[in-house]
Amino acid sequence: MVLAGDRDSFGDLIRRYSDPLYRHALGMTGSPDVAEDILQSSFIKAYHHLGEVRGRFDAWLFRIVANGCKDWLKNIRRTHLSYDEDDQPSRYATPDEELDRSELRSDLDRALSALAPSLREAFVMKHVEGRSYEDMADLLGTTVGALKMRVHRAREALQVLLEEKYA
Repeated sequence: MVLAGDRDSFGDLIRRYSDPLYRHALGMTGSPDVAEDILQSSFIKAYHHLGEVRGRFDAWLFRIVANGCKDWLKNIRRTHLSYDEDDQPSRYATPDEELDRSELRSDLDRALSALAPSLREAFVMKHVEGRSYEDMADLLGTTVGALKMRVHRAREALQVLLEEKYA
């Protein structure tokens, strides 16, 4: 059992939750390296605080990762640093298509980074991760109505930020 200090059992938990938590961190930060760092530090923190789990383990672990992302976003805004694009090989046939994709991604990343962390989180969970509002509410400990409003406000803000260039 994990709570008894069984490291193999904790390894099973890491394998079970790594992919969805990594996708969330990547959607929030835009950087594979930062997402991996947040995930690693979150699992370490979770291991050290296992005795404090109340309620669902997955929701508790999700909040640790989500808070790590929010802390990173606050810090990145304070220092005005930007993160690098990922180094994934292109799936586009021509250099022009790749340039258009790269420019659009850059514009979208800039627009997302301008959102308040709570709006960005709701938008990423809904439109990048494809989560239901009910699942989001459960993981974030809030109401479906509040999350619908956050997603709506995020969409409006993104539209304003992107419409001048793409309208």
